[in-house]
Amino acid sequence: MSAILKQGLLPERIAGAGRRARSRRAGSAIRRGVILPVLLLVLWQITAARGLISTLVLPGPVQVLEALRQLAVSGALAGGIEVSLRRLALGYGLGVAIGVPLGILLAVSPLARRLIAPSFYAIARVPLLAWIPFLMVLFGIGEALKLVIIAKASLTPITLNTERAILGVPKAWLELGRLLCLGPWPTIRRILLPATILPVFVGLRFGLIQAWSALVVVELLASTNGLGFQLTMSRQLFQLDTMMALMLVIGVIGFGLDRGVVTAEAYLARRFGGRA
Repeated sequence: MSAILKQGLLPERIAGAGRRARSRRAGSAIRRGVILPVLLLVLWQITAARGLISTLVLPGPVQVLEALRQLAVSGALAGGIEVSLRRLALGYGLGVAIGVPLGILLAVSPLARRLIAPSFYAIARVPLLAWIPFLMVLFGIGEALKLVIIAKASLTPITLNTERAILGVPKAWLELGRLLCLGPWPTIRRILLPATILPVFVGLRFGLIQAWSALVVVELLASTNGLGFQLTMSRQLFQLDTMMALMLVIGVIGFGLDRGVVTAEAYLARRFGGRA
């Protein structure tokens, strides 16, 4: 035993066993998670194959996949994805650029809390859909409208979670930093980032979900391109297989965006000493 400890093999074996256990748990969770989708897919195919519901109302999985292939081959799918993701990046980026500094300002400035917070909270309580007619009057139905709606959708959760994250840092930790004579950057690096990174990322993650949903809504209502517009056109032309294929694409992209934020959150938490 002492020889193993000297060689450092025991810690390595323990770490390896921990990684294998986490891998087994992750694999088990994935297997459990796919059971319901697979059952629904099988039920869907049986329903379509036996004609229990007309394919004009509920196209079968094979028909939907064929519609998806045709969208991909024609280039319409890639074009729609490109337009929608570009809008999302600009609108969500605007929401982050405003929301994070605003949340910090509301947390650290009593004057800002008195002057800005009441109006901001009141505006945040108005549902996004209620803003769309008013914003259409202000901005028309061009790109500006879409970017403002996407930014508005992401702004509220990002600002609120950033504010709460800063306010949640124990004052004793900041006092400790001053006692240790930490400068501004060491204080941010060693105290503020580990304490706030996870709550802030909750806001960023929820803001991204809201922004993606808002993007699809505004493209459904006021757009001539993008995935939402293609969804509207397929409904108007009663191409339900194409419509369901686009719904699948929208869901997969939304899931991928969410996983990307979660991965970034875990990396930064490890990098700056937070807990993922």
